[in-house]
Amino acid sequence: MARKTVALLPSTERALEKVGANIKRARLRRNIRAELLAERAGISVDTLSSIEKGVSTVSIGAYAAVLFSLGMEQDLELLGEDEEEKRRYRELNLKMRERATKRPKEKKIKKGDGPMIYITGDCHGEFEKFDIDLFPDQKEMTKEDFMIICGDFGGIWDKEVSGGWETKMLDELESKPFTTLFVDGNHENFDRLYSYPVEEWNGGKVHKIRPSVIHLMRGQVFTIAGKKIFTFGGAKSHDISGGVLEYDDPDFFKKRMALEENFKSYRVDHYSWWEQELPSEEEMREGITNLQAHGNEVDFIVSHCCAASTLVLIGGGKYKRDYLNEYLEKIRQSVQFKKWFFGHYHNNRSVNAQEILLYEQIIRIV
Repeated sequence: MARKTVALLPSTERALEKVGANIKRARLRRNIRAELLAERAGISVDTLSSIEKGVSTVSIGAYAAVLFSLGMEQDLELLGEDEEEKRRYRELNLKMRERATKRPKEKKIKKGDGPMIYITGDCHGEFEKFDIDLFPDQKEMTKEDFMIICGDFGGIWDKEVSGGWETKMLDELESKPFTTLFVDGNHENFDRLYSYPVEEWNGGKVHKIRPSVIHLMRGQVFTIAGKKIFTFGGAKSHDISGGVLEYDDPDFFKKRMALEENFKSYRVDHYSWWEQELPSEEEMREGITNLQAHGNEVDFIVSHCCAASTLVLIGGGKYKRDYLNEYLEKIRQSVQFKKWFFGHYHNNRSVNAQEILLYEQIIRIV
């Protein structure tokens, strides 16, 4: 049966064209190639081209997948308007600074008062939130201070070797006055990330992407700025209703076309999805062993997804729990910690007195 074509008013068509133009501007401003964005969104380049033209026959799900891949799905109503994005980031950070100033007798910490630690949520390879006008606190920071990203760093993504866009982005991060630390999420190129040499740093294992851009590996306990921090990255992708395709499958293009015709998102193994998004038994055992070596007590826990009971609080029945959620729940029950920071669910929310979900927001913890 042929699909019905909805007749749109000229004003609606113009609005969709504006949406497409805004999305294209957001992509270009981030220096993301069309091929890379289409791969991340699980759609074809042709579909992305239609979206950027505001074609009405493309599903809203495809539009949402692109916005998700741009890290903008929480801002659907803004539709890529740059000034609105900046305003929201400014307001988020301003509110945090306003709350901080209300604390009685709080001393303003300067460079000489010891290392500072800030933390934020998913980046997906876009680091605009660290621009000086959006994060002015960096004026007081040095390489002895730290910015922690709670997974979906997204800076190691290109298929084979670091390309022009990726190299430029990593060089810009390296040029920041602070040291960038990140746990992995489910949107990383694990083939390349795990190919970096494993080094010891501040008590745990790391991959050094740049001298001051460092991947904090799973199951490690680091001492950073005098604080013990347990790290455990990874999460199960929950945005692939069409499943994972194998590029060398003889029917790959046929299957991809069928998924796109039915408006289902998908991933391609070793191109936009990796089984290492979830941890191995060895990584989980190492995490338990390292925590026990520290008496099952740390200051902070940093992960990408959250414990099973926390998942119920933030999503009700929206998200299905998996073995990583169950593993983190065991840690939640057995380890003493002051704060637990995580990302993945694209929101900014204090779940309870100890657990904090982060996305755009940047907060200071030390």
